[in-house]
Amino acid sequence: MAKGSRRLVLGFLFLPLLYALLLRLNLSSFHAWKKQLSHWSSISFESSYTDFQQSTAFMKLQLQTLVRESGRHELKQNGLTCISDHHSDICITENSVRITAASTGITVHLTAGQTLPPSAPSRFILHPYPRKNDPDAISRTTPVTLLPTPSTPPPCSFHYSSPALLFSAGGFAGNFFHDINDVIIPLFLTSSPLRPDLHLVITDLQSYWSLKYHRILRLVSAFDPIIIQSPSRSPSKVLCFPAAIIGLKYHGTLLCNTTEPPGAVSTSDFRRFLHDSLISVPHLPGLAKPDQPVLVLISRNKSRMLMNEEGVIRIAKKAGFNVVVAKPEMMKRVEQFAGFVNRCKVLMGVHGAGLTNMVFLPPEGIVLQIVPWGLEWAAKEYFERPARRLGLRYVEYHIQVEESSLYDKYPKHHPVISDPWSVNRKGYNVSRPVFTDGQNLRIDLERFRKTVLQARRLILPDNS
Repeated sequence: MAKGSRRLVLGFLFLPLLYALLLRLNLSSFHAWKKQLSHWSSISFESSYTDFQQSTAFMKLQLQTLVRESGRHELKQNGLTCISDHHSDICITENSVRITAASTGITVHLTAGQTLPPSAPSRFILHPYPRKNDPDAISRTTPVTLLPTPSTPPPCSFHYSSPALLFSAGGFAGNFFHDINDVIIPLFLTSSPLRPDLHLVITDLQSYWSLKYHRILRLVSAFDPIIIQSPSRSPSKVLCFPAAIIGLKYHGTLLCNTTEPPGAVSTSDFRRFLHDSLISVPHLPGLAKPDQPVLVLISRNKSRMLMNEEGVIRIAKKAGFNVVVAKPEMMKRVEQFAGFVNRCKVLMGVHGAGLTNMVFLPPEGIVLQIVPWGLEWAAKEYFERPARRLGLRYVEYHIQVEESSLYDKYPKHHPVISDPWSVNRKGYNVSRPVFTDGQNLRIDLERFRKTVLQARRLILPDNS
């Protein structure tokens, strides 16, 4: 006991001497020593508090980049702003929230005095998926209800030090076009000011989806995704965050608009992000041939099939391409297929979700779209314009009505044959069963040969 007391006294005498020695010999060493003792040092506590204030202020500045000037003012004054447009609703709060799952959906409790929009002062409901005017998509999206500050907030089950980004992977997710267009690009845009220091809180998530895109999710956030489902199978947990974004920003079809918040984020930036996330060059023995650039043909096995696909392949080979046929099974493993497409020169296929793989093409890659009867508008909106924005070269083959199976189904004077745009004007529910789901194609190979040769001429001989 006496020995222990003597050691304690000696220890207290030694500390001031050590302090003086470090101060004289090495100031940086003193800072390191001070950091080690920060758990009891009042000086370190003040420094940590200052760091916390600076970190919080920086986080608020980052969140403000997601809205225009009027929204920034509201965010500063109220701590919350909600923005609605034709595609989506999104709410941003720079103050604390508590998130929980209920039987009717997800609830976000505003716990720092934030007030809701005047149009919905007691509760604000949104669907955190950017197709709010599509009933089919919204029926597959869990609603989120924002509630004003309760008198007694629900107690926290988990505390997090970084903001939350709450969104849905429901809607049309599972279709590759909608995965990229409706979820991944909006997620890239919305997360960009905070990435990777934010928590992804995901609802309506299927396990296969998170496995398929886990490398993207890992680049967006430094933390494991938080899955929140409604109704919850287990007792509801209350997740507490210092700030939150509810919903996703959407700029347009496969588009990042540099003039829209968060600003200065381009489609090319997204393409680089996607390549960094997914593309690792696979070993492809026998694929690369100096005199035969690789053309990948997206093969369809349901609607809009090429009934003479073998003839199409033969024409492409005669034009000098090394043709690889990509069946649906081949495209399921997105990481491998992304690397595969990145080694190719041309991606060819009938209008459909498979052409979205053009995002993986190398710079100045070529998209060759075969446009079915009645789908000219969709071909331009969903693939031609985005391809050009991605810096890709674009070639298309418009079929004639005789090349569509619709020609044998309808009388020659029926609007489907004589005036397809009049059918499209009646709405997607009317046109989809006809033009999207109801036709296959038998290509005029002689006409098509000219289009394939056009694509081949775009590839320089020394860059094959």
